[in-house]
Amino acid sequence: MIPVDRAHLEVVAATHPGQVRATNEDRFAVGTYQLSAADHTLCTLAILCDGIGGHAAGEVAAQIIVDQFIQQATAFTGRDPTLEVSSALVCAGRAVYARARSDAALYGMGATAATAWVIGHRLYTATVGDSRIYLLRADGMRQISVDHTYVQEAVERGTLTPQEARTHPYAHVLRRHLGGERDPLPDLRIRLSAYEDDAVSIAHQGLPLAAGEIALLCTDGLSDLVQADEIAEGLLAHPLSQAVTGLIDLARSRGGHDNITLIAMRHP
Repeated sequence: MIPVDRAHLEVVAATHPGQVRATNEDRFAVGTYQLSAADHTLCTLAILCDGIGGHAAGEVAAQIIVDQFIQQATAFTGRDPTLEVSSALVCAGRAVYARARSDAALYGMGATAATAWVIGHRLYTATVGDSRIYLLRADGMRQISVDHTYVQEAVERGTLTPQEARTHPYAHVLRRHLGGERDPLPDLRIRLSAYEDDAVSIAHQGLPLAAGEIALLCTDGLSDLVQADEIAEGLLAHPLSQAVTGLIDLARSRGGHDNITLIAMRHP
């Protein structure tokens, strides 16, 4: 892909350390491109990461993943978007693991990741961990990513209700992250219904975005404290930049116990 200055989506991104953490271990990047010199199709590529590991190691891991991912994006062709994005995430995770092995102070660092690639008007996503992707359409707001946590697996097994999961002591025990010894499987599900199976969710890749629809990527500093319907209300009630600022302020007003990062992309 070739970086370009003109954007084909309205994009607003912001991050805040919150009210408790001394440092911000979230990292993000957004780029606009055309597919190639011969193919002028415009694209927007976004990634955000939430670092884990503490002692500044989390922010190191998150930065490595973002930098590596964006560097690899210049080689994306759009011929197989899900494979290209998944491979880039795995390679970025390996870079984190290699760095951690070379520096004992960084041992155990890692990060979650959520990515969205809009090629023309088609949405492709991949996630690892519990950073989320929401989609706001005419029929409402839905979380289209699936959390890779202990409690989410318990909800899917029916041993916990979604309400119980929100306050469960293991709510943030991750089942997948980038930077470990084993490569995680990036999740390619775009879940539009709670009742669809995984094959159907994966088949939604390349989802057409209609005018006015918004894809929102966020770290758990937002999703822990602000419900999906509240996010939708904020996005619908205000211009995009004002809505993003307002959602961060809402999470901060409710304790802001973690770093808060959002990337909002509206199809014109």
